[in-house]
Amino acid sequence: MLLKEILEISGVVLGSLGGGAFIIFGFSSWLGKVWANRLMTKEKAVYAQELESLRNRLVQDTESYKIKLKKSEFIFKKEFEAASTLVALKRSFMPTYNYPDKDWYEACDEIAQGFHKIEQKLNTFLANYGAVLQKEVKDLIDSCITIATVNKFEVEGPNVSRESNKAADELYKKLEETEKGLLNQVHSQSST
Repeated sequence: MLLKEILEISGVVLGSLGGGAFIIFGFSSWLGKVWANRLMTKEKAVYAQELESLRNRLVQDTESYKIKLKKSEFIFKKEFEAASTLVALKRSFMPTYNYPDKDWYEACDEIAQGFHKIEQKLNTFLANYGAVLQKEVKDLIDSCITIATVNKFEVEGPNVSRESNKAADELYKKLEETEKGLLNQVHSQSST
């Protein structure tokens, strides 16, 4: 009987331990789920806050970019208008081809006879578009205005002095350089 009692006692002990182990396992499983849910909730809150912060920053960056784009579009439009106006002005300063043997010297005489008109039109151009012109272009236009202003007094009717003729040639070359610089300014923006 001793063996039978030992087996019964060991069965009762194992049974009680097995039930307790089952209870402990169940309790630890429940407690683990509670902790996991709490940690998950905290992590979700942290990530939701970070996500909201990223969204706000993205909205701000987008609005800032839109404003910069509108400013750039406005400036490009003004630069394009300035370039178009300058091309038209330069063409209006160019003398007409009146007869087949007309040479550049005679054309410069006609340009010199228009110094007063050129001075006025370039001053108006600079007043309208000076804010969007690059410094080099403004300096060239100022130089053309100075040439026209200084030399307009040397032209009396159809008589043009040799110096005024040379000044007309210089003015026209500077206008070509100005046109090239302004067109480069516009073209460089349109390719970006």
